[in-house]
Amino acid sequence: MKILLVNIPAAEEDSEVGVFFKKVMVPLLRKNLELVKQKDTEVTFRFPRKGLASMEAIFYSYMDYLNSTTAFYAAAHAEEEGFDAVMIACAGDPMLWEIRQALNIPVVSIGESSMIMSTMMGYKFGLVAISPYNIIGQEHNISKYGLRDRSVGVRAIPESGDEQVMAMQDAHHTIEAFKKVARELIYDGAEIIIPGCALMSPAMRFAPGAEKEYPNGLTEVDGVPVADVVGDTIKMAEMLVSLKKAGSSWISRKALYAQPTPLAKEHGQAVLQDDGIGFWDC
Repeated sequence: MKILLVNIPAAEEDSEVGVFFKKVMVPLLRKNLELVKQKDTEVTFRFPRKGLASMEAIFYSYMDYLNSTTAFYAAAHAEEEGFDAVMIACAGDPMLWEIRQALNIPVVSIGESSMIMSTMMGYKFGLVAISPYNIIGQEHNISKYGLRDRSVGVRAIPESGDEQVMAMQDAHHTIEAFKKVARELIYDGAEIIIPGCALMSPAMRFAPGAEKEYPNGLTEVDGVPVADVVGDTIKMAEMLVSLKKAGSSWISRKALYAQPTPLAKEHGQAVLQDDGIGFWDC
């Protein structure tokens, strides 16, 4: 099974940020995936060359929205490239439903997948967002997925974007900040806590730099489980691929994910073509 993991942060491959992606971010995410994925599942990481490189920029909805199209262009040819599924590595689920409509292979993202999985683990979940400015977007997604009654709400971690990124190397500060917010959500009734970020979640799962204090990572707070959103999502992708390969139902094309006619695609070529963003894989 081959899965394309679409990353939203952008950088040239050999830039300082690109090297950080390759040397720090990708190895930690791979370690996370290896915990649960099938042995025969191969994951390719794809990064855009152009777009938002800073988490601080992603905090602001208009820039985040404009940047979200990179997810579509990264995934647009995944099926013809031989991939069995696409996994979007962003808790905001950029263009998730739109890409799912466009492709004939399963498309999953860590926000929707972890929320759905959490409803099987407890009655109500709480989500830790990356910024106060992202709370509204996460609450919108919770409502869009029909999970408002299964959520106690969303609270933001009190850290800057740079602090959250550096948690992939030293998670001490982020863990303490995360625990503080998690306890507030637990007080509100959360039975499971979702780290709302593809960087935050592996930092909690492995506690890099804080292994002495957390030899098994941060998997619970006061007895309440902390979701492994990366693990949740890869398993969701594998399940849907297995259903598809077996000939079982795996998606509806009736309305929400109805695919465009050939005429519609012909008339849409101006926006369907990659406008020079460019990507690199590892």
